[in-house]
Amino acid sequence: DTFSAWLVLATLYSLLYMPTLSLTNSMAFVHLDNSERDFPRVRVWGTIGWIAASWLFPMIWLQSNLQLQMLPPFFVGNEVPDATPRLADTLKISGVVAFLYAGFCLLLPNTPPKKDGVDKLAFKKAFSLLTRKSFAVLVAASLPVAVIHQIYFMQAGPFFENQLGMLVTYIAPAMTVGQFAEIASLALLGTLLMRLGFKWTITLGALAYFARYAIWGMISLQDSSGPSVDAAGQFVWTASLMVGVFSQILHGLCYACFFASAFMYVDRVADDDIRNSAQTVFGIIILGVGPMIAGPVLGILGNVFGEAGVVTNFAGMWFTLSAIALLTAALVAFAFRDETILRSSG
Repeated sequence: DTFSAWLVLATLYSLLYMPTLSLTNSMAFVHLDNSERDFPRVRVWGTIGWIAASWLFPMIWLQSNLQLQMLPPFFVGNEVPDATPRLADTLKISGVVAFLYAGFCLLLPNTPPKKDGVDKLAFKKAFSLLTRKSFAVLVAASLPVAVIHQIYFMQAGPFFENQLGMLVTYIAPAMTVGQFAEIASLALLGTLLMRLGFKWTITLGALAYFARYAIWGMISLQDSSGPSVDAAGQFVWTASLMVGVFSQILHGLCYACFFASAFMYVDRVADDDIRNSAQTVFGIIILGVGPMIAGPVLGILGNVFGEAGVVTNFAGMWFTLSAIALLTAALVAFAFRDETILRSSG
């Protein structure tokens, strides 16, 4: 049937595409002269692309009579009658765009594989990094954070729509508050790393996850809001909606301080001959294993805090994710030790 075909194609696409996320990190670290200074500047363009997609699709395809405004969702208009079915068109558009950036990849800097004999065992040696305490702790912390990070993207939409009353056409633009904050956080990441070091910067990222989910849990304790529009169909703010939207500012710290810093630490702690493979190993864990675990975990949360696997008690779910983030922050704070400092001082 249609769903089975979609599932097979989506799985194949993910198997082919997801490894490129780690590969782009590896290429960046190879070609950048100062990765701690320059990597955030490169990575920020991925965030800008996210914002562009979140704005342009609703503006062009889901709404009419648009009016721009300073506050999220940054533009308001009349929702087209078939807005929800039109969401499926994102798959068609993304498929076309995928071919375009596949062609663009041919313009990337030439990065041939290394010819050294030791490189044949690089992948195996990269897994041996798990014997280093700092890398093992980082992996142990990153896996649960990758899970709750994925659940955020899976449940933020239903949360905004069903709990806070936001129309579906406004959700993606409103969520770009987090991406704007991510741009600012990436711009400041180099300074944070110099002042706090990897340990406390990564801890700060985990604490940002804790704070965001705790805030969302608290506003979920109230009764669900009705649609966030007035009698004329115009967007209106409620207190809960305002807190929910603007608390996404924490998303910038979540991603930049935790994941971007983690990728940079892996590049520093790995030996020169296995840096690319180390990025791949770490990427498998947080971009592959983590999201795979997120699905079953969300199913469990849906049964515990909802019905038939669908979350209805958002407070219970967000507080659970908040607790996981707090435990992760404690793990990094008490168990992680920056071995790159020890190596440079030794």
